[in-house]
Amino acid sequence: MSGDEDKTQAPEGEIAVPLGTQIAVYATGTFGNTVNNVVTVLLPLWAIHLNASPLMIGVILGSRHLLTMVFSIHGGAMMDRLGTRRVLLWFAAIGAVTPFAFPIMPWLWAVVVLQMLGGISSSFAWMGAQALVGQIMRGSPLYAGRLSFTLRIGHLAAPLAAGISWDVFGPWGGFTVLGIWGLGVLLASLALPKPVETGTRKKLAAADLMPRLSDYTGAMRMMAVPAIALVVMASTMRMSGQGMHGSFYVVYLEGINLTGTLIGVILSVGSLTGFVGTVSVVPLVRRFSGHWLLIGAVAGGVLSITVTPLLGSVFLALLLMSAVRGGAMGLAQPLMITILARASGRDQGKGVGIRSTANRLVSFAVPIIMGAVVEVVGLENSFFVIGGILMALCAAVAAYVHRTPELGRGPDG
Repeated sequence: MSGDEDKTQAPEGEIAVPLGTQIAVYATGTFGNTVNNVVTVLLPLWAIHLNASPLMIGVILGSRHLLTMVFSIHGGAMMDRLGTRRVLLWFAAIGAVTPFAFPIMPWLWAVVVLQMLGGISSSFAWMGAQALVGQIMRGSPLYAGRLSFTLRIGHLAAPLAAGISWDVFGPWGGFTVLGIWGLGVLLASLALPKPVETGTRKKLAAADLMPRLSDYTGAMRMMAVPAIALVVMASTMRMSGQGMHGSFYVVYLEGINLTGTLIGVILSVGSLTGFVGTVSVVPLVRRFSGHWLLIGAVAGGVLSITVTPLLGSVFLALLLMSAVRGGAMGLAQPLMITILARASGRDQGKGVGIRSTANRLVSFAVPIIMGAVVEVVGLENSFFVIGGILMALCAAVAAYVHRTPELGRGPDG
C-alpha cells in the first residue's frame, strides 16, 4: 500500500494518514494492549486452580513484565533502527503460540516462563503501535485518541470473553481466548504496510539483535526533557494502580463470591467508560493544560482502585468505581502518547522504550510487593497501604509540574 492510496480526509492541521495504515496500527495496539485484560482474568484464576500462595500469585503476575522491563529500550531502539513492522513480526509469532502451552504444562514454574514470553510479545506490540503514532502520525492527539478508543473495544470484549469461556469451558476455553488475542497481534502486524518501515538499514545483521549500551544511555538522557520525565513518572503511577488492579483485585472479587462472568462484567464496564475518556481528549487539551489533565486522570484512577475494600460486596458500588477508573485511564492514555511523541523527536522507539521500562518495572514489582503485603496485613488492608503510597507519589508529581516552567501551559502542556 502506498502512502498516496486510501487517504482519509484529515481535519485542518492534522496529517492525512491512509485508512489502511490507521487500521493496522490501531489493531496492532489493540490486540497487543488488551491481551493483558484477558490475562487479568485468567491468570489469577489459573493460579488459584494450581493452589498458589498469595506471594506466588504475585510472582506469577509480576513475571509477565520481567523481560519487557529489561529489553524495552533495546526493543524501541531496534524499531528506530530496523523498522517497527519487522520487529513486531518476530515477537508476534511468539505471542501466537505461548497461550496454548499453559493448560498443557500446569506447573507453577512453567506459568512463570510462559508469562515472561507472552509479556514481551504483547508489550512490544503495544510499544510498536505507540512508536508508529509518533513516526507516521506526528504525535497527533486525534490519532492517539483513536488508538485509545479502539483499545476500549478490546478492553470491553476481552474480560467478558475470558470470564465466560473460563466458566463454560474451563482452563482450555479461557486460554483459547488468550490464543485468539495472540493471533490477532500477528495478523495485525502482518497487515502493517511495508512503507511504514522507518529504519534505514535493510539487511539484518547479528549485531542488530544485540543490546547496545549507547541505546540505554541515550534513552536515559531523554529523561532530562521535562515533558518526557513527566510522562514517565505519571505512567509509573498509572501502571502501579494497574498493577493493583491486575493482581489481587480479581482475587478480592473472587473472595466475595463473584463468578467469573460477573468479574468480567465489572472489568468490561471500566473499559466501556474508557471510551468517554478517549473521545474527550481532543476538546479537553484545547481548553486545559494537558500536563495537569494527565496528573488528575492518573490520581483518579489510583484512588478508584484504592477504595475497593470500602465497597464490600456491593456489586453496583464496585461497578461504579470500575466505571470511574475506566474513564480516568481512557483519558490518561492518549495524553501520555501525545506528550511523549511530541517530545521524543526522531527517537520515537527509545521514547516509548524508556516509558515501557518504567511501566514494566512497577508492573513486575507491584504484584510481588502486594503479595507480600497481603501476607502481612491481609488482602483488604493491602489496597490501602499500596494505594496510599501511590496517592502520595501522585502529589509529588503534581509538585514537580508546578515547579517546572516548561510544563503546564499550552495544548501540549
